[in-house]
Amino acid sequence: MRENDLLAWLAANARRHAHVPMGIGDDMAGVVIQGHGDGSGGVLALLKIDQALDRVHFDLREHTLRQAGLKAVNRCLSDCAAMACRPRAILIAVAFPQGASTEMGQELFLGCESAAGAFECPVVGGDTAVWDQRLAITVAAMGESPAAPVRRSGAVVGDAIVVTGRVGGSILGRHLTFTPRIAEAQAIHQVAAIHAMMDLSDGLAQDLPRLLAASGVGAVVEASRIPIHPDAHTLARTDGQTALAHALADGEDYELLLTLAPADIARIQALGLAVEFTVIGTVTAQRELWLQDEHGTLQSWPRGGWEYESDHP
Repeated sequence: MRENDLLAWLAANARRHAHVPMGIGDDMAGVVIQGHGDGSGGVLALLKIDQALDRVHFDLREHTLRQAGLKAVNRCLSDCAAMACRPRAILIAVAFPQGASTEMGQELFLGCESAAGAFECPVVGGDTAVWDQRLAITVAAMGESPAAPVRRSGAVVGDAIVVTGRVGGSILGRHLTFTPRIAEAQAIHQVAAIHAMMDLSDGLAQDLPRLLAASGVGAVVEASRIPIHPDAHTLARTDGQTALAHALADGEDYELLLTLAPADIARIQALGLAVEFTVIGTVTAQRELWLQDEHGTLQSWPRGGWEYESDHP
């Protein structure tokens, strides 16, 4: 099983409902509550569910339960940031391994509560179970957007493509300690029309094609403009890959990837955000995606990034 293939099939085969204006395909789903049967009126609730697994997203041989809980919730909150959503409540379901103690559950909850509490988003309930496998944490978030939620499908030809922060090398520790860009997304959304946005969880090499495909456009990205994290350079000195390759494909950066009109860049820069804000390319009408080197030569977009695959006999 390839994750992208399964997601494409699910999006094509999921039933459509009038009260669900945003279904499978964005970072969160949108459901109209307290409205009419045709989906009009009411309040748009934004919903997200995510999971974090021992030996996949964290490793309890090296990481603490608080770190696991912190990351599990922050992964979900990063998707809230991707739609400029204000998170309002968190639900958590945990499958503990056999032999887990009450103290383990308490430590895990304190990590979850720390992440949610940073955004005044209460943990309101959940479920617990015990099984003969490793720790599995499932987090669901409900949120609201003060304006129309930002989707992946609105990129416009001529848009600037922007990345917050720096990318690559997250495995050296940032994949556990990142802060979801909720405040930054909302601040940008207040002063500029964000046409399309998502968070960088699977790597720029994987996530940018998803955003462009949803919008029906292409792009040219300048390799020299991609903001590479020092951690990517550290890895490059030890494994033979380039720092750029790490920046494109490592994943779990949890930064924002967005497009907007070039005229809005100055408004965002005037905000004085603490996080870096870098224009890396331009949206094009042709649906191809190119990486431009320092000599101006266009190269095929590199493959890579994180995608779940399952062996099948």
